[in-house]
Amino acid sequence: MASGPADKKPADLAGLPWPELAGDKLGPLYGVFGEEDFLLNQALEVFMTAPAFSQNPSLNVERFHASDTLPGRVLESARTLPFLGARRLVIIQETDFYKTAQLNEFTPYLDDPAPSACLVFAGAKLNMTTRFAKALSKAGKVHVFKRMYPRELAPWLGQRAQARGKKLEGPAAAHLAELAGLGLGALDSELEKLSLYVGKKPSIGQEDVRQVMGRGRLYGIFDFTDALAAGELARALTAYDQLDSLGEPAVKVLAMVTRLFRQLLEARTVLDAGGGPGEVQRTLRTPPSATKTLTQRASQESAGRLSDRLEDILKADVALKSSPGADRVIMERLIMDLCAL
Repeated sequence: MASGPADKKPADLAGLPWPELAGDKLGPLYGVFGEEDFLLNQALEVFMTAPAFSQNPSLNVERFHASDTLPGRVLESARTLPFLGARRLVIIQETDFYKTAQLNEFTPYLDDPAPSACLVFAGAKLNMTTRFAKALSKAGKVHVFKRMYPRELAPWLGQRAQARGKKLEGPAAAHLAELAGLGLGALDSELEKLSLYVGKKPSIGQEDVRQVMGRGRLYGIFDFTDALAAGELARALTAYDQLDSLGEPAVKVLAMVTRLFRQLLEARTVLDAGGGPGEVQRTLRTPPSATKTLTQRASQESAGRLSDRLEDILKADVALKSSPGADRVIMERLIMDLCAL
């Protein structure tokens, strides 16, 4: 995981506002949060490859998930002295999965962090009204990735294509931007395929997008998420069967499912606060047709029930990673559970 010379430019820091990541003078506490997994993973990769942790990273870098790691284990790692190196890096992902009492276990450490460690908290959301969030913001540095507006997506795609040495033509960028529901990670993956497809050609055009992505595959993706949101089991299973037959990885489909149910939980929160479909659309920044489906589904289930469903999705993610070869069975069981209202 060792990086090269400390000559990273701001563009290489994945949108993080901390130039010290290009050197070896990092602080002891950081927080990166946002609902787009791709941006979070990019940010964490910047930490993982920072020069400060290039000495024996296999011994001095640890990465945990809150879903299967108690706060005490994270704190134990943060308080461990580096071995054959100057600093330790400890990352705890899915911080928002911790209950309030668990988050409060970190506050004594936040008041007096180990100087030989850099502890990074990451997650989808950070509730700034909590004791934990206030302590983290006071003692460390926090960055929250804002959800992209539709108008921001095409320029972002252009930057990602440029990083691969390609120019993304305007119509092609607009075509890809219409697929925002796939998530940034999936779109970046499609750009990678497009870059390989065009070969030595310096630009990616709209026809290239049509050739690589195909109408049938796109129909399967959108029909799947729409059917799942509507709770239509037969249509959801049929759409997933199409995605599976086209070679769509189960983990990528599951990422879309996670995104969908986070949107449903956010829509439920808006409804509970007295908002209507208009407020849901402004909050989620979704097209009218998608907003209607999300609002209808969110109105049928409580916030607690939707949170339980996100935990079910997390369990499926763990199962996919621990049971190779059982992807289809795991996904079909999950789809059946999620469509049951």
